[in-house]
Amino acid sequence: MSSLAVQPPPIRRVAAPTREWLLTFAGLGLSAAILLAVLAQLGGIDPAQFRAAPTNIWFWLCFALVYANGPLAEWIILRRLWGLRVDALPALFRKQVANEIVFGYSGEAQFYLWARRRQQLKGSVFGTLRDVAVLSALAGNLATLVMMAINAPLLYSVAGGTLLNSFAASIAVIILSSLAILLLRRTAALLTLSRRDLAVTFALHSLRIVLGLILTALLWKLLLPGLSWTMLVAVATLRMMVHRLPLVPARDALLAPLTLALLGPASGLAAATMLVAALTLVTHIAVGALTSIASFLPSGRAAS
Repeated sequence: MSSLAVQPPPIRRVAAPTREWLLTFAGLGLSAAILLAVLAQLGGIDPAQFRAAPTNIWFWLCFALVYANGPLAEWIILRRLWGLRVDALPALFRKQVANEIVFGYSGEAQFYLWARRRQQLKGSVFGTLRDVAVLSALAGNLATLVMMAINAPLLYSVAGGTLLNSFAASIAVIILSSLAILLLRRTAALLTLSRRDLAVTFALHSLRIVLGLILTALLWKLLLPGLSWTMLVAVATLRMMVHRLPLVPARDALLAPLTLALLGPASGLAAATMLVAALTLVTHIAVGALTSIASFLPSGRAAS
């Protein structure tokens, strides 16, 4: 028999310059999407909401710390793993904006493209970011479960009813199913970081969550000095439950109607949550616009 075997076509690898251009254009495309999402949010702002904004400087300092808590914690984690410089912070803030006002995990994709263009980073970019994201979700889910379990009697004493039962059951299903997926897929065997790096990263994520709870509680206390600690813990637990909802943009905006439905108008929390949600949205718009525009500048393509 004559051997006329059909030879497969040679695999063409994308040249390094071409790959860099593709990464650059993909990153700019996501930055443009973030900018468009930011512009789309402008129509939903009601200036009348800001008339009740407090003038207490401590409130604004606490608000800034609450907003920056996530990006700063991620920067500390990635600085330890990659040695990131301060000029990486704009990309991390843009990541937070994308996750909050575009859709969940769009910020992860944007930051991955940014990181891929940083040739000096150590190890697998995708593997490291995946590990950090998995540990963040794990820490957040576990913290929410703990808060729900500890504060269940307190929460039901101020907000019992069918709506709370349905909402709590939905969040519990989401959390438990995500934890089950992590365990069934043996995620620990797939993670690329060392055990020490995994432990430290998980500890830093847990510290971020605890610090966020403390800062958020202080923010509410500064906004509503007469707010009882019972209501404070209840709204903090509800906020953590809302933030476990997947692929939902502007989660803080959902907290106001939920608080109104569960705790009633007498608590005064509905208007306060609407104010904080509006302030957060305006901050997202400002940060998203500035960092997205900067990414189109020649100097910003390398730094952000």
